[in-house]
Amino acid sequence: MSMLRSFSALLVCLLLVSHARADEKRIALLIGNQDYPAEVGALTNTHKDVRTMEEALAAVGFETLPRFDLDEDGMEDAFDKFEASIGEEADAGHEVIAFFYYSGHGAAAYDDREARNYLIPAKETITAASHIFRKGVELEEVLASLQASRAKAVFVVSDACRNELKFAFSKSIADKGMTRVSQRPGMLVAFATAAGETTPDDGLFADTLAEEIRRPGQDAVVAFYQALAEVSDKRKSSSRPFMAPGKLPRGLCFAGCTAGPAAPAQPEEPTRKAEYWFEKEDEFSFLQENVVLKATVNGLEYTIHEFGYGAPTVELLKDFNADGTLDAIVSVHGGGNCCPAEYFFVADTGSGHFLVSKIKDIYAWDPPTAELHEGRWVAKFISSNEGMNTDDFKQDVHLYALKADTPELVLKTFKREVTALVELRSSMFGLDTDDAAATQSISFDMDDDGTADTLTCGFWSRWGRLSDCKVTLAKEPAPIPVDTACKRLGIVNARQNGLSLLVCDSDNVHAFNAASNAYLPVEN
Repeated sequence: MSMLRSFSALLVCLLLVSHARADEKRIALLIGNQDYPAEVGALTNTHKDVRTMEEALAAVGFETLPRFDLDEDGMEDAFDKFEASIGEEADAGHEVIAFFYYSGHGAAAYDDREARNYLIPAKETITAASHIFRKGVELEEVLASLQASRAKAVFVVSDACRNELKFAFSKSIADKGMTRVSQRPGMLVAFATAAGETTPDDGLFADTLAEEIRRPGQDAVVAFYQALAEVSDKRKSSSRPFMAPGKLPRGLCFAGCTAGPAAPAQPEEPTRKAEYWFEKEDEFSFLQENVVLKATVNGLEYTIHEFGYGAPTVELLKDFNADGTLDAIVSVHGGGNCCPAEYFFVADTGSGHFLVSKIKDIYAWDPPTAELHEGRWVAKFISSNEGMNTDDFKQDVHLYALKADTPELVLKTFKREVTALVELRSSMFGLDTDDAAATQSISFDMDDDGTADTLTCGFWSRWGRLSDCKVTLAKEPAPIPVDTACKRLGIVNARQNGLSLLVCDSDNVHAFNAASNAYLPVEN
């Protein structure tokens, strides 16, 4: 088995491609095993999943090599031919992008107290750990061989662990799932489920990943992040599928690094002008009693609504219901740091009548922005669904339209995560940490001078966030403070002003500011 023995600046795609460049060759090996003996357990969806992935990869320029129900010899032969194809294309002067997708049974087995991942061939009788070692395909050997190939970038997807193996009773076999793998330069490895977990045999992972692979204007690594986050959300599971993204080439997008079709033309300007404002108390303070919203439409003043108590703001003015009159989105904040503001659509329905509708299911700290969606103005919210004292920083993007004078959610997606090379997370401290002096550090060459520098953070237990973060350069002992409080702080594969960029939570990028001698947020 020769192969098995021998795998921005801020996610900005710099290359305009028609999927694959002229000097680039994309090759994908896809294996779907489901013909297993009863002792192992039959599967039902792996062939369909391979076809789903094959269609998506072919659509973005991959030469696909689908294979089904391979025994040990068949998998050996498929890997050897895959390796040979990579070498031939590299010899021809092409930059090779390699993609290996496996759908079938997999398991972690223990050898000398070390857990190793195995892909289980079809048709093989396997009833004990010794059979896995003898007949299984060790994933680490596959990764090592692919990394040693001359591919420019390698993607490895293990869509396995669909249920617990019927023979997993031995202490030498993990109860379920696979174990984590380490990052490798030039390679991204993804599992359909979290380490030590199983996933239903329902095709959700393949369907979701295939959709993201086809999405124009999306970095390849972001496509995986998005797919894994969507799968986790749809399964309502706290165990997100696992991914180990090594340092991959910049400007690599499956479906081209240019965004999709141009946005629809901007709607016509409203024919009826309107202004909205909150009537202030004589002695204005941040919080008011009986906050009153007013408007002037074509020179006539109207009193619209009394909100009770809070800090009011008119956030946006657009013709959200496309009736020719400006509408508004207003916010009212009740004070305190526990909760963000409440948001309302305010629509002029004509003849001095106004409709005030609360926008539900929004937990947004930042004000909304106006965006065009299918030719109409909508309000875009970044809604946090993290909990206090958790490691979750996931954020949802909600687009709300005003239809029939009622707020309607027209699109919900995940906020894209900027890829980090290494990162600190609040979970590294333990969520019940009360020691204000506790710190965690990671080493990285921040200034590209060949010496390791240090990123250090403390922990704020009340909100489960990193605090007092700072970068200390080997050549300069004075620390550089990082102006942020995150649940995740990572180092990005890009530099500005001589130092690596940082990403806070999903995509809040921070850059070194020489004038302030600090890391400060970068405006998106």
